[in-house]
Amino acid sequence: LENFQGLLITAISRNGELIIPNGSTELLANDTIYVIGKTTDINNLNNRISKDIINKEVERVMILGGSNIGYYLAQKLAKDNILVTLVEQNKERCKELSEALEDILIIHGDGTDIHLLEEEGISSMDAFVGATGFDEENLLMALMAKQSGVPKTIAKISRENYTKIIDRLGIEVALNPILITASEILKVIRGGKIVSVSLLLGGDGEVTEIIIGKDLPIVGKSLEELKLPKGIIIGVIVHNGEVIIPNGKTRIHANDRIVVFCLSDNLPTLKMFFKSQKGGILSELWNRAKGTR
Repeated sequence: LENFQGLLITAISRNGELIIPNGSTELLANDTIYVIGKTTDINNLNNRISKDIINKEVERVMILGGSNIGYYLAQKLAKDNILVTLVEQNKERCKELSEALEDILIIHGDGTDIHLLEEEGISSMDAFVGATGFDEENLLMALMAKQSGVPKTIAKISRENYTKIIDRLGIEVALNPILITASEILKVIRGGKIVSVSLLLGGDGEVTEIIIGKDLPIVGKSLEELKLPKGIIIGVIVHNGEVIIPNGKTRIHANDRIVVFCLSDNLPTLKMFFKSQKGGILSELWNRAKGTR
């Protein structure tokens, strides 16, 4: 990014396809980009791109569904001094939520009742989250919230095929708990020095956090020396507690924590770069994990 050296575009979503960019990748209209950087740099980028993109501070949020996801989200938002309205259809669950979430307005009612949501001030909300157990309900009400003027709409979904049509529906974010769970399973299965895995765009891409072992062949090399193939990008390096947005000259050291973005199809190539010179347990576990995919 020219004039934004502290930022890095790590992935591009284009017409349902995930792209890991390189220096020659061009941005097109309607692309959704994933950017890593410090908060101040992100805000500066927002200001540069468009005045309409400036993030409004979120003060009021409506959550549809009192599931565990809805509960923990409401709890977290309340701790950040955000006013939360949570709508739940089950009366007993409403009672439980009211006792556990003292600072949150709990509404007993049908979350698909547009008149109810209008009475509870949905048009004045800064964000809406559909967190029921039904994908269609979450998507439908998120769309309704968008039409009511809510700036940010989020839907919890479980069907993988829905994740690829979210952009076309105008919903900002789709959360798939199955993919989140899959990430946790992959983290355990692969073991070794891989400390976390997240899945992008229905599983087409992965974000992997890796601790660099001292016996890896990449230790001491700069990113340009690695010559990472297309479809793989190192987005963040944490060195001695300092978070670094790397460039081609940045070197990798033993015990660094790095965050790698890659397409799922490029996992075998990614494995090659982080294979111990002596083979070992990481290589073995990764091979086993790939065999089960």
